Amino acid sequence: MNARTPSERDGAGPLTLYCLAHAGGSAMPYARWSAFLPPSVRVEPLELPGHGARIGEPLVDRVDRLVDELVSAVRPERGPFALFGHSFGALLAFELARRARRAGTPPDALLVAGRNAPAEPLSHRPVHDLDDDAFVAALRRFGGMPEALVKQPGLLRMYLPALRVDLRLAETYVRTPGEPLDLPIVTFAGRRDVLTDPRGVLAWERETTAGFDLSLLPGGHFFVGSAEFEGALVAALERRAAARRRETADGRAPVAGRR
Repeated sequence: MNARTPSERDGAGPLTLYCLAHAGGSAMPYARWSAFLPPSVRVEPLELPGHGARIGEPLVDRVDRLVDELVSAVRPERGPFALFGHSFGALLAFELARRARRAGTPPDALLVAGRNAPAEPLSHRPVHDLDDDAFVAALRRFGGMPEALVKQPGLLRMYLPALRVDLRLAETYVRTPGEPLDLPIVTFAGRRDVLTDPRGVLAWERETTAGFDLSLLPGGHFFVGSAEFEGALVAALERRAAARRRETADGRAPVAGRR
């Protein structure tokens, strides 16, 4: 691992925000987040094999192997970093945070959207093993299928394998035993998102010993594209930046989990 520069060691450098997409989705749209996030935040989309720009690669059908893949893309030597995940991406971000903590390089914060906490049951019946028509219909009812994709059957057929694999992993996921994270968890939930429920969203608080914040926002499962979400995300990141500045001013190296 490369040595950190003084600014990286004291938390004064930019925060890298690694982003993971929903089931079947590409991380490429996250690159546009730089347009509304503060200059102090560096956005790094994490693309899964078989998705988006990596669509020609084989899909990975185990969560632990996906985390193995993602670990190599996260570079803690560059300075403080945070993890963001939407829906299935929230589960991957959680597992990645656990892995990073065990390695001694925990993120500054975990930000999750559109997903019940890892130990909570699903808010719906599993759909990953339905036939294609029923599968697409179920996702449309949930609000978990972008209409732009439904209107392009050829494109939809190309995305179905990734959707099925990701949904199977999301719907059969079981949280393995382990202590709560010692870093803040910031949760975003859509008021009309039928893929989450109030109890399940609030249960994210049990996954941390270092502070929990919940933002309830208008919209369904894809509320992350709204101006309200963008404002809430900026506010959350600015709070974490202020905490790091306070820690630096106090003469302490910023530690993930301190608020």
